[in-house]
Amino acid sequence: MDTSSYNSQIRQLRILAEAALTQYDIGSARLTMLSHGKHAVFRVTTYSRPGQQAVESATRAEDGRFALHLCQKDGFDRALWNSELQWLAALKRDTDLLVPEPVATRDGALMQEVQIEDIDQECICLLLRWLPGRSVDWGLSPTLFERVGIFLARLHQYAKQFIPPEGFVRPRWDWQQVFGDETVLDPDFAATRCDGLIGGREYRIFSEVAERARDEFAVIPTSPEYYGLIHGNFRQDCYLFYKGEVGAIGFHKCGWNYYLADLSITLEGVAGRNDEEALEQALLRGYERVRALPDHYEEWLRIFKATRLLEHINSLFRSNDLALRASAPSQLTLALEWLGVFVHSSFAGRSFPGKA
Repeated sequence: MDTSSYNSQIRQLRILAEAALTQYDIGSARLTMLSHGKHAVFRVTTYSRPGQQAVESATRAEDGRFALHLCQKDGFDRALWNSELQWLAALKRDTDLLVPEPVATRDGALMQEVQIEDIDQECICLLLRWLPGRSVDWGLSPTLFERVGIFLARLHQYAKQFIPPEGFVRPRWDWQQVFGDETVLDPDFAATRCDGLIGGREYRIFSEVAERARDEFAVIPTSPEYYGLIHGNFRQDCYLFYKGEVGAIGFHKCGWNYYLADLSITLEGVAGRNDEEALEQALLRGYERVRALPDHYEEWLRIFKATRLLEHINSLFRSNDLALRASAPSQLTLALEWLGVFVHSSFAGRSFPGKA
């Protein structure tokens, strides 16, 4: 990358971020860039200038920290983002779950447009209270994972009663997204995107998974007890531990889906570990401390695990990232090993495969 171009982009993002912050009642603040690009994120740390009295306002975070998101206006889906913010605001208003709280501007808006003279790009910005905590991966124990299950159950319990406001728009999961066009079951897609790795054997296994999934999804109820707004990406980098509590960030993939799909995503995050079985039992034990699992959850959860594997393989072959595509052969081998057993066996348990 051209260093001068990169430095120019960073300077422009910082100028836009500083301009955005003038619309919030948070006082003086320092900016630390956490990511850049089409969706840039800054950590915002408020402070008092020498001789200046600390700002006292309803928007000031307890520890003076926020997360400022700057999104390029081109391609920005305002309805989708606004709905995510409405969901977070509802969770903060109606529960004591630890989630980021949207912060409104002085005018009461949850999003604002920012444009500066002599800077070409125009951004949409939004501000969230900083959620403290740390993510845990290899140090994740059954005790900690049980708390994750409790959090997820409480989230689903609230989702069951959530009434979306007018104009609320979040993605709705559909069977065709995994098994229809532009997937490994699409002959044209397999021929043009899958590097010759999808042959007759692979196609037969994927087709049998699709047939079983179609039959099962036809009988799994879509009533609020089973289906609602889920987190959609509740893995290690999206749940945090803070003072014995679990918090959640990264709600960008929240959407309408089965609650068991959320559990399968969380379990996917610990796939392939030596303690995978103990962790799965802990997660489900924690979940059932809050809300009961369906009578057929063991069979249905395996369906969702199989579906997640297909989603993962589809995403690998859709990607233009060279590193991801290079991992496709080994990832495909792991997936086929598990899926082959899945379609030729009963629902008696078998571990979910890890990702290379």
